[in-house]
Amino acid sequence: MHHIPMAVAWLAIAVSPVAAQGQPAYPVKNIRMIVPSPTGGPSDLVARILGDKLSVSLGKPVIVDNRPGASQIVGTATVAKAAPDGYTLLQTAANMAINPLILSDLPYDTVRDFAPVSMTHLTPYVFLVSAQSPVKSLPELLKYIRANTGKITYGVTGPGSPQQLATLLLAQMAGGLKDMTEVQYKGSAPAHPDLIANRISFMIDPLAAAAPHVKSGSLRGLAVSTPQRNPSFPDIPTAAESGVPGYDFSSWGGILAPAGTPRAIVQKLNTEIGVALSNPDLTKRFVDMGLVAKHSTPEEFGKFVQSEMSRWRAVLPKKP
Repeated sequence: MHHIPMAVAWLAIAVSPVAAQGQPAYPVKNIRMIVPSPTGGPSDLVARILGDKLSVSLGKPVIVDNRPGASQIVGTATVAKAAPDGYTLLQTAANMAINPLILSDLPYDTVRDFAPVSMTHLTPYVFLVSAQSPVKSLPELLKYIRANTGKITYGVTGPGSPQQLATLLLAQMAGGLKDMTEVQYKGSAPAHPDLIANRISFMIDPLAAAAPHVKSGSLRGLAVSTPQRNPSFPDIPTAAESGVPGYDFSSWGGILAPAGTPRAIVQKLNTEIGVALSNPDLTKRFVDMGLVAKHSTPEEFGKFVQSEMSRWRAVLPKKP
């Protein structure tokens, strides 16, 4: 009769994989997902859509908490300092791998202070001009930039922002793009009125953020930044097809927890995120926004962040 208690014990483990030493199964309370950027951007939209699915599958509300500021450092530092118990998560973006390259005195260590949970998405970018601009294609934009030295302005959302990286990469790969003036904005949405009014020459911005204006015809999409065309905008060619061979730029996002979060909690979150990301309704919403859903193991995500740090170290101006 010895096998019965064994079976019962095994069942208890199976039902609550995260319960240990009499701890109740995770989660027992609300989970806070911190987004270190303003509402309406790709990170925020992903956190909200994913949060809705996770609230259902985990049985506890996932509350999105926007903490923008200082190139995403404010929200990120909050999570670095949070208890490593699975109740405070970070919806992070590409800045995570860039900030250590361009900023001194970060209040956290990008690699040491976080436990990777999973990637969530890739964000294709699009080369944009106002519908009022004379420029109709990427080759025309390159020609226009070269013909108007010293007069060209482009939008970015801060130092080391994906918008800035994508533009530096363009200048490096297309050559001869000198003396362009960077115009800083607090986010994509605040930049769009100036871009639509043709007060800035161009911007490379997330397709997700620009899509409504491209659809309405107030912005013109010249090329997408990825090697493939985007299924939502099949008529917009790739940069590689448009005179910049090999151009490939995506931003990305993922979920991080504070370092020291128990492995079982990380694994449970990773599994639930994977299920949510393969949900056809979620996938369609991502595609409609110009995003690509992307799940990974915690290890893959950790390695990816480090590979991004190496990649951009070669493109960015050195930090002071």
